[in-house]
Amino acid sequence: MSGKRILVLGSTGRVGRLLRLAWDQNPPEGVELILQSRDVSGVKWQSGQPNPFGRVDAVIALWGVTHGDPDALAMNATLALAAQDIATECKATRVLHCSSIAVYAPSPAALREDDPTQPTNPYGQAKLRMEHSLQTAAGPSPTCLRIGSVVGAESLAASIRQGWEGGAPVVTLDQFEDGKGPARSYIAPSDLARIMIALALHDGVLPFALNVGAPKPVFMEDFLAAAGHPMAWRNAPDGARQYAVLSCDRLKSLVDLPAGMSDPAHLVQDWLRLEGRA
Repeated sequence: MSGKRILVLGSTGRVGRLLRLAWDQNPPEGVELILQSRDVSGVKWQSGQPNPFGRVDAVIALWGVTHGDPDALAMNATLALAAQDIATECKATRVLHCSSIAVYAPSPAALREDDPTQPTNPYGQAKLRMEHSLQTAAGPSPTCLRIGSVVGAESLAASIRQGWEGGAPVVTLDQFEDGKGPARSYIAPSDLARIMIALALHDGVLPFALNVGAPKPVFMEDFLAAAGHPMAWRNAPDGARQYAVLSCDRLKSLVDLPAGMSDPAHLVQDWLRLEGRA
């Protein structure tokens, strides 16, 4: 891995900021990270401008659009193809694209990469269109990382952040017939940062689609308890989805996934440490 160069596109978004903190605190050995952004916090560059990066070994495309109207969400496919173009110019051998668990059809079972894709919201639909555009895209080999919930960039983070500012709004969770709340596939930012580098520099061929999360799902009430954040229950309404979790068996065959990755205390403490609060 000595002397490898990895270009990171979109390094100042919600996930990108957390990954930068992780890489700053634990720099990957023998790797030069070129962090692209549209402001002065990295190499300032936008698609269509001349290539300032030189030759790189791999590209990690973090950029994307998470909300907005259909035209805004359609930018996910446009940005993915732009990542393929700049990767070609940089002579990269692979590109990692950020997709989402949202591309799958809902299921109470752990979702595998060959399970049906039938997204139920506009964001998932846009990410699936992005994946489809990459199936015939020119350039280096693309891999779509179907990521679960990145701690600090997911739905509970905003409430927990408010607690840091003196107000701790009670989070109300759906309680299902088994007495538990929603279960999700979380991943700590530092674990995602490590996995991203390992996949970018993997010696073999990577699959087109790859689930990324901690090996075991986490219940939201356990996550909030680890964060010391107040919560309350309500009866789960009809149609509420208890399980949105990933099978990470394919990922585990490629990189090390310690069991402790799924520990709610580890998930929360990793985030708090990166934010300077632990």
